[in-house]
Order: sequence, then structure tokens, then C-alpha cells
Amino acid sequence: MPKHFVVAVCLVSICLQSGPLWAGHRGMSPRGGGWGIAGAAAAWAAQRAAWERREAIAEAIRRAKNNQQRMVYADQARKQGKPRLAATLYLRVALARPRDKNNNAAKNALKAMADEGRAEMQKADELLAQNEIVEAFQKLDYLVWAYEEVPEFNHEIADHVSKLHHESRYQAVLNEKSAADLLTQAQKQEQDDERCCAYWTYEEAAKLTPAPSAIKAAERFDAMQKDPEIVAEAEECRMLRECHHTFHTAELLEKSLPEKAESLFKEVLAKAPRDSEVHRCAEEELAKLHAPKQR
Repeated sequence: MPKHFVVAVCLVSICLQSGPLWAGHRGMSPRGGGWGIAGAAAAWAAQRAAWERREAIAEAIRRAKNNQQRMVYADQARKQGKPRLAATLYLRVALARPRDKNNNAAKNALKAMADEGRAEMQKADELLAQNEIVEAFQKLDYLVWAYEEVPEFNHEIADHVSKLHHESRYQAVLNEKSAADLLTQAQKQEQDDERCCAYWTYEEAAKLTPAPSAIKAAERFDAMQKDPEIVAEAEECRMLRECHHTFHTAELLEKSLPEKAESLFKEVLAKAPRDSEVHRCAEEELAKLHAPKQR
């Protein structure tokens, strides 16, 4: 598995993955992938999909050599249900200098798109009124993204959705699935005697309050915080995970930025317990960096 799969995931998502027993954490080798391979792969896939969407838009823009071609591509994108691409092209034409006959056509198209966006926003609000909360927010969040380049309406939809997202009655519904998944995972980790992992998973779930499962997770997290032994285990667990993340980052930089890699490996040595596998691996990598270059 490529090393960037591991580096792509942040500490929080790493912590949410089921790991080995607490007793085995120090013995886990960073070269084996460490915690969170599945989460890392998912994060990388999402990043890749987002990149491909941006590239598709950029490629359409590059193909257009003049305003007339941009208008043709924009009209096609609009008919094909690609409002973000269409708006990006229309906006470029509307702001183009020197002005030509396409400027006003592009401005009129953007105004029409703003009206279309408002109509779609109204449909989403009607879903909210019918208590179809998840479906409504899926539509609203899409509109924020799709109409980001449409003047006037972009701020209107963004402000509208932001206010709705801050209403607790909607947060409780929108956050429940993620909170429930985390709660289930934390409970399983406790059953498997992975208290340190469970501690951090409960904390993440608790952040999704006011979802019902988040409230349950917060209650369990508060109880675990009162046990000094669990807190100590969890802190060492987090530190080891941070060291694994630092180790993988250093590995990526060994060839391009060896001095930075050396600094990161030394950071691992300073933080990780001497009897941990990540400490041993960092020592080995430092020795390789300092080894005489073979000609």
C-alpha cells in the first residue's frame, strides 16, 4: 500500500479506527501501516474524487480558447446538469476584457441560474417542512457547492444553509448516524479491552451533540475521565499514534528533504517510549540517513 495512504489521514480519523489491544500498541510497527489503513484509504479516495472534479472543470476551461467557445461549453454544461462548471465559464466571460457581445449574454445566464438556484432552494426548504431533514440538507449542501460561482445567489444560499446547520433540531438528526457509528465502535473497543482507543472514540462521538448517541457517548466519556489509569493509557496511546504519523511523514521526506526528515525522526525518538516499535524504527531510519553514501 502506498505510504501516502497513511500520511493522508489525520490523527482524528486514525483514532477512530479499531486497533489492537492496548498491550500491543507499543509493539505495533509503523512499517506495517500503523493504525487507520481503512480510514486512510477512504480519506485518500475522497481527496482523489474531489481532485478529479476540479480537474474536469479546469480542463473544460482550458479547452475554451475564446468567449464564444466558453459560452458554448457553459450552455452544454448547464443542459447536462453541471451548474458549477457552467457558472465558472459564464462568470469568466462576464468579467472578460475587452468586452464583446458575449459579456451581457453571460451575465443574463448567471441571473437565470440564480433564479434556478432559488427554485431549488425552495424545494429543499419544502423537504425540511415535511421533516425530510437528511434529504433536504443533502440538496442544500449540494446547492452551496454547485452555485458557488453564481453572483448574488452564492451568498444567499451559503448564509441560508449555514444558519440551518446551526439549529440544534437539525444537528440532532444530521449527526446521529455518525454519532451512532462511533458509539458502537467505542463500545466494541471497550468489550475488546481497548480502553484507550474507546476513550478517544467516545470523545469524538461526544462532539456530535445534540445527537442522542452523542449524548450517550459524552456520558461514558465523562465516566472514563474520572479513572486516572484509563486517562494515562489514552494519553500514551495518543502520543504513540502521533509518533506513527510523524514517522510516516518523515519517511516521505527522506529523499526530497533529508534534513526535515531527520528532524522528524528525532522528534519521534524524543516522544516515543524507548521500548516501543516506532522508537526502534526511527532509530534505524536515522542511522540510514547518517550512513556513508555508496558510490
